[in-house]
Amino acid sequence: VIAFIFFLFSFSMAEADYTSWQDSSYDFKAVKTVYIDPMDTSDAGISSSAVEMKVKDTFYKKAMKIRGPAIVAKSPETMEVEPIEKGSSSTEESTSMVPEEAVKAGADLYIYPKLTVWQVDSYLVPSHTEWRDTVVRDFWRDKDGYWHEFYRTVTYPEYIPSYYVPCAGVAVTFEWYDVKTGKLVASSEDSRLRGSESNPQSVYDRIVDRFCKNAKNTFQGKE
Repeated sequence: VIAFIFFLFSFSMAEADYTSWQDSSYDFKAVKTVYIDPMDTSDAGISSSAVEMKVKDTFYKKAMKIRGPAIVAKSPETMEVEPIEKGSSSTEESTSMVPEEAVKAGADLYIYPKLTVWQVDSYLVPSHTEWRDTVVRDFWRDKDGYWHEFYRTVTYPEYIPSYYVPCAGVAVTFEWYDVKTGKLVASSEDSRLRGSESNPQSVYDRIVDRFCKNAKNTFQGKE
């Protein structure tokens, strides 16, 4: 019973939740230029500046390889210290999520990526007993005094003390806006929790890879 419960618990630590939406009336195939913001990490709680720069650089390099429309993105190395305030433009009253940079770039579509979760945690696996099998070499002697060898399987219990297993959790949202109208035309949220993983970067890479693949399919009109 304990082993079965442990199996279910371990399975739950490898989870992925993906939700996406697209405006069916928007013609993504007609998009010629896309302005993609740097990955917003302001709410992720990353304490290391090196890790933060790697997160931004990973997204930038992969996003620039999306095939289809022309991709305009700001390299993390050229970013200002302060993040660009969304909705900033020459008109102070503007409440659009589209930044002035996207308008100046002549983009048709603006994508705002935001890292919302970046964490390493752990869970306790309680002490338990597991059954092991081992093959034992044995011998027997026949009535004429000759020895013969054979092998048999022996099952034995092994006590496993309690231990902690690391788990990494990452979540990223992507919002797509029409530059001309400022209207939200697509969005997605990708969150993943993986057990026996202490490096969120590998989980993050999978999320970015899925975004790039889906973006390419969207611009090409594929499902």
